[in-house]
Amino acid sequence: MGDSEGTRIPIKLGRNPLETISPDFGGILAYEVKEDHVVYHEILSELGHRVDVNRIKEAHRGARNWWAEERVRTGRLWSGEAWVDLVERMVSYLTLPNPRELTSQVCELWPYRMVFRTYEDVKPALEELKHQGLRLIVISNVSSRKNLLIYLTRLGLESYFDLLVASGSIGYEKPNPEIFILASKMSKTPFTKMMHVGDRYEEDYLGAESVGIKGVLLDRQGLYRDKRCRKISRLIELLNFI
Repeated sequence: MGDSEGTRIPIKLGRNPLETISPDFGGILAYEVKEDHVVYHEILSELGHRVDVNRIKEAHRGARNWWAEERVRTGRLWSGEAWVDLVERMVSYLTLPNPRELTSQVCELWPYRMVFRTYEDVKPALEELKHQGLRLIVISNVSSRKNLLIYLTRLGLESYFDLLVASGSIGYEKPNPEIFILASKMSKTPFTKMMHVGDRYEEDYLGAESVGIKGVLLDRQGLYRDKRCRKISRLIELLNFI
């Protein structure tokens, strides 16, 4: 990743200089090319298990339903452990042999087989933000920092970011203010000198604003036409706020 101790030139935004931009990952920097059950099918095939893709789709749906109920019942957050539990549940529904060992193999391969693609405006936007002296960090609701780092590295984006804040690794999810508070502390940036960019109004925009971080809603699909807030349709448009 980038040099977190490098020289940063504060950028003016109103009365407060802006130092750090924190985009989300999914929906902001990149998007999934294949559905999850298709990737699981490819991984299982690679490991020598010939299972119909529709069976995997149903097993995955069942595992996701289990997780939704588990989350409500226990208040668990999505994390690396929760993900492993979900995969093991899916494998058990498929009645495959050695489910625990197979789950471990599937989870090891997953971040390298999951296919993401960057939006075309992402690299030009990141280049310009870095050129202007801004620190870039990621704040994302994702299972683990480990997986997030693999995703970014495979996309060629890892070097742009000085810090990765993954909900599953720190124990707080957006819109919980704690994830933004920790990001501020970890990046050594006051709230008033941070800006967070996300594609979900409640989780990203309101979550950031709740602690005094400036929020920007990236609405690529026009889903939030009724929301009155800082809003853009492409990441490159973020430069209009800087």
